Amino acid sequence: MKLVFLKFRSSFPTTGESRKERLNNMSSKSSIVNREYTQAFRTRSYVEMCTKVQSQLGRISINRSLSSPSLSDTHLSESLLEPGRETLANMIKTLNIHHLLVDYFLVSSDACDVCELLLRAIHQTHANYQSIGRAIELAEIVSEDASHKEEQNRLICRELSLFASLTNPLSAITWVQFQGMHDRCMALFHELKSKHKKMRRRMKMFKACKRVGGLGLIIFSSTITAAALVVAIHSTVGILAVLGLVASCCARTCDRKGKSIRSSSYPEKSSPTGVCASLDIAAKGMYVLINDMDTVSRLAGRLHDEVEHGRWRAGMAARNCTRMGEIMWEVLKEFHAHTACFLEQLKELEEHIYFCLVTMNRSRRLVVEEILISQSMS
Repeated sequence: MKLVFLKFRSSFPTTGESRKERLNNMSSKSSIVNREYTQAFRTRSYVEMCTKVQSQLGRISINRSLSSPSLSDTHLSESLLEPGRETLANMIKTLNIHHLLVDYFLVSSDACDVCELLLRAIHQTHANYQSIGRAIELAEIVSEDASHKEEQNRLICRELSLFASLTNPLSAITWVQFQGMHDRCMALFHELKSKHKKMRRRMKMFKACKRVGGLGLIIFSSTITAAALVVAIHSTVGILAVLGLVASCCARTCDRKGKSIRSSSYPEKSSPTGVCASLDIAAKGMYVLINDMDTVSRLAGRLHDEVEHGRWRAGMAARNCTRMGEIMWEVLKEFHAHTACFLEQLKELEEHIYFCLVTMNRSRRLVVEEILISQSMS
């Protein structure tokens, strides 16, 4: 019995082995997620978006330093948004686009403007935190060589005071604005979804009516033909005339009903199937945009509070640096410990904005392609 029990027990993995396997499975899953996340960063559209934004922001910084406001006030969204505003304006003038699709383009354009403001705010936040970096470097010099401590302390206080006096760049977009955009996007998403369902239902009903009407016409024609054969001896010419008249009336009635359904349900000069597909793509794109902007708003709000806390601490240290030097050093220690983490979170926000713009442009391009296809099919 002991041997049997030992064999039975040895056929199952031990507790340590099962735990090891679970850890290996978890590590393999996390490595897969990390690999997919890394591959997303390496996509061509993402890299192009990063390069475009960074080059534009760098050019704006140079223009501001050279005091050329006409160049520094250039809107990033004009180069980031695809298709651009002018292209869409021409399409709206020349093509008969569904009004909900026009609203989709306008709302996504406004979202791009918000992303532009946030990217500018991130760029300016990096510039503002250079004062903190200089203060930390001066503190490290003092810790190594205390011969010029008073002068270095004065320079540190000046850098902290400068940082505290700068406006929080992330205040450019308030929570109320984010909430307003969320409400607009959510309302448009429900409208797109509802309209898409109604159009699909009408298209199915129209196809069903067309099939039933065709079947009824065949049965009616067969009945008339049979009756005509029975009484063909009496009035062949009259029956044929009546049959032709009835068939033409049925055809005209079906044609009028079909035209009325088309004209009442869909815009002119556009394929119903294409319009329905465009609404579906726009609804899906709006759903993704809502989730992306919600994430961006949460990250931006958290970083805004971090900047405000840092400004308050820096201002307190700068005001009391002559009387209580230990407060200044405590503040510098806190900045030294948390600045790297803050900048990493700032980078995360910037990357998510890039993803949001790339996804938004992809959705807009798909909608435009579907609109052009539906126009060509009409």
